[in-house]
Amino acid sequence: MDLRQLKTFLHVAELGSLSRAADRLHTAQPALGRQIRLLEEELGGALFSRHGRGMVLTDTGALLVERATAILRMVEDTREALTASLGAVSGAVSLGVSPTAGEVLSGRLVERFLRDYPQVTFRIVPAFSGYLAEMLQRGEIDLAVMYQTAAIQNIPSEPLIQETLFLVGAASTALDLETPSDFAKLADLPLVLPGPRHGLRILLENAARQAGVALRVTVEAEALQTLKELAVRGLAHTVLPLPAIHPELRAGTLRASPIANPTLDRRLILARSIVRPASRAVRVFADTLRAETADMVRDGVWQGELLLDRPA
Repeated sequence: MDLRQLKTFLHVAELGSLSRAADRLHTAQPALGRQIRLLEEELGGALFSRHGRGMVLTDTGALLVERATAILRMVEDTREALTASLGAVSGAVSLGVSPTAGEVLSGRLVERFLRDYPQVTFRIVPAFSGYLAEMLQRGEIDLAVMYQTAAIQNIPSEPLIQETLFLVGAASTALDLETPSDFAKLADLPLVLPGPRHGLRILLENAARQAGVALRVTVEAEALQTLKELAVRGLAHTVLPLPAIHPELRAGTLRASPIANPTLDRRLILARSIVRPASRAVRVFADTLRAETADMVRDGVWQGELLLDRPA
């Protein structure tokens, strides 16, 4: 039994399929099957029950999942401890981000982290919250900053911020940060919003139903840059958190107003993978992310209520 076999076994156990595990690991399926068979022969028992739709863990296999996870975590902890004894933080961190949150947070966060920990390599994966939840479950990313949805029910997470949403329009509009806009006003405006499956759109449509108004969505666009560009051109208004338009507000190309009756906000969380053991680099990065979020709220860049240290 070696660490490679244990890692392979955990991937197969998670995915319930040799073919899916082979695709993830970029390895030939027969080679993975051979590793599993050798492991079963060494342990003297079946780890999986095979059937037409995939592979299901036996009781022996379930026990090995528990022990293999602990073993690999211990190996990673040992590596971290040895690295720490040399005074360095190294390794790799992968962060998934919802598109709007990524635009807000990524630049400042990565700059701060790499300035302090230059030996760490970094990967940012932008995706909608549902996809991020799946990537966390598959162990494809270490952490994710995402909006709270039903998809994160079984994923370890902590609240970051309850961000406030603003009505956004061109520089020629009368919108003002000090003057709230009534939600009912949105019914009179052409809007550019994400598609109906996007969390922001769902939030707005639910609020519209409760207010008894219909939204005039003239353009649907998933990309944040497109939402902003159409608003800058005066073709439509949109709804976004303030930090997503911070550069445009400073440049005077967009104006914004807080929405009232009702106030609109949504909760961002920091979620972590249950498959990948959290390395020291990942833990340090999570600390940096919390600190940067708090600084952005304190500096007024991110409008909302900081939720750090509160239960999810």
